[in-house]
Amino acid sequence: MAIKAPETYVYRGPPNDLLDNFMRDVPSTVHMFYNTVKYCGHRPAQKYKIGDRYETLTYREFAERVENFGQGFMALGLEKGDRISIMAPTNPIWDWCDYGGRAAGCSVNTLYPDDTSETIIYTTNHSGVKCICVQNQDLLEKILKVWDDLPQVKHIIIFDNDYISDKENVLTMQQLWDLGEAYKAKNPKAYTARWQSLTQDDLCTILYTSGTTGQQKGCPLTHKNVLSSTLGVSQVAYWGGTPFTYDDVVFSILPTSHNWNRIDNHSACISYGGLIGYAQGPRTILQDFQEIKPTFVMLVARLWDRIWNGVAAALCSTPEGKNKFEWAINIGRKVLETRIDENGVIDLTTDPTLYLDETLKEEFLRADKEVFSVIRGVFGGRVNKAYSGGALLPADLQKNYWGMNFPLLDGWGLTETASGINMVQARCVRIGWEGPQMAGSNTEVMLDPDDNEILVRGDSVIKEYYNNPEDTAVSFTKDGWFRTGDIGEIDHGFLRIIDRKKAIIVLDTGKNVSPAYIEMKFTNNPVVEQILVLGDNRKYISALIVPSYDNIMQLFRQKNIAFDESKLVYATINGMETCVEVGEDLAYHPETYKLVDEAIKRVNEDLADYAAIKRFKIIPRKFTEERGELTPTLKIKNRVVFANYAKEIEELYE
Repeated sequence: MAIKAPETYVYRGPPNDLLDNFMRDVPSTVHMFYNTVKYCGHRPAQKYKIGDRYETLTYREFAERVENFGQGFMALGLEKGDRISIMAPTNPIWDWCDYGGRAAGCSVNTLYPDDTSETIIYTTNHSGVKCICVQNQDLLEKILKVWDDLPQVKHIIIFDNDYISDKENVLTMQQLWDLGEAYKAKNPKAYTARWQSLTQDDLCTILYTSGTTGQQKGCPLTHKNVLSSTLGVSQVAYWGGTPFTYDDVVFSILPTSHNWNRIDNHSACISYGGLIGYAQGPRTILQDFQEIKPTFVMLVARLWDRIWNGVAAALCSTPEGKNKFEWAINIGRKVLETRIDENGVIDLTTDPTLYLDETLKEEFLRADKEVFSVIRGVFGGRVNKAYSGGALLPADLQKNYWGMNFPLLDGWGLTETASGINMVQARCVRIGWEGPQMAGSNTEVMLDPDDNEILVRGDSVIKEYYNNPEDTAVSFTKDGWFRTGDIGEIDHGFLRIIDRKKAIIVLDTGKNVSPAYIEMKFTNNPVVEQILVLGDNRKYISALIVPSYDNIMQLFRQKNIAFDESKLVYATINGMETCVEVGEDLAYHPETYKLVDEAIKRVNEDLADYAAIKRFKIIPRKFTEERGELTPTLKIKNRVVFANYAKEIEELYE
């Protein structure tokens, strides 16, 4: 029998006075930073690896490096309101430069290390950047190649202090700091006066939406926007029964160029004085978990899935291990069923054994000891808050994590909303749904009565696109609501994303088909790893399919089916070696076709005839970020894939 549901899932407990006063008392993100330095200066702020050892900086040491950057930028002549850009992978220097640039009064914009020359030129010129900071010589060369096309860029800073420049306006980080020290000697109060002059309405950063189609749009985020989103993260954790404290350790591996990691992870962590633990990179993620031992982890949905499958494969490497793993997962699912209320909502903060009989309780505790603890140990053994973003978590994967009482939650937001705007709270989770409305700070969410498009407005939402009145007019209502482009529904206060408005396929028969709905049905499919559903303005639905070649090769070997292993290409993705390309003999083998065809037929059974996949093409290599086919959050860039496989797509409709 289901647990009786409460009257409302909106938080009704005592207010968090500290957070209630946050927006009123903190004029800018730089004031926030120095407030933490004041109260937590002695506490650890950043943990990162140099060579074969980890180094930890306190907040006071963090602040010294921020000031070095800030005074250096001021020494270059950068004024309040000027723009700089950072082009570097996630690392502690990124944050020193970010907060130093903000303290100098600048808008600190971002470039991804793999951005194309076209993107660098457009976003840099469009936002008026005057200084670009890069990590290393490889990235410096990318900027130097297009410098003649960047008329407003006067200086380039390289973080590598060993680099020897033959150009006057290309400086190392240390050279910038030396300029800053000399500037401070002549202007001892200028730096403090600059950052203390900042207000919530000053520009903090201009971020460009990657999107899947069309020209990039600049999102001008003020300090108020970023502070509001930062506050929302702590507020949701407090309301959800898992509050952040300065003892928390966050795990940082996602790009800081993206607002999700930069705001919801780093900014939030700094606001409460926690420790940022920097992973070395995707190839060492499992090792990094053990060394950092985080309490809070944010990863994209595909990475949560890949880690789960990798751990499952290791635990199932023997028949005995496979039986034990499957038994434990089944027990977890049974226990999860006892925790669901009549609205399908679960409180993950309660004791999972609360409603169990003695037999099931004993089995769960045994499963926890022998299996679940091993899985939690993969993440360092201390995680009590975890979020997935970039795409909705598949229901089965969510149940697997929740079944072992691992608090993996969903969040939803956009660049235009300064990242997360509806975030799930651990005390009320629901499969396939985001958190109750207005879970963040000072935001509103509603559905357009005409088509159920999700509209948002509030302190974390931008007011317009930068220097783009045309897109601003299309994307914002006259009374200030931002049109997210997501189609949703609301039930018992929970928000669910159904589809992207612009992504809905309209067949030439007039029928509407949701590609996201079809693609979701292939999540965790052992045969199909990547799929792009096609059919807009066509007679029927088709698909480009990238099979799970690792699994198919294993099956071929079991059946003694020969294939050319010299054609295989491997890469390390998210810390695990995987096959990213195969020869045509394997990709187009009748057995491969049969496996994919059977997988598609099973999915088609659950679809209306007009939405069923009628034809498909197998692709012999994975869609990758390196080829520009995936966004940094691993979403497929439709426009790029359409261009790369135009011939194959046309063949599907011949």
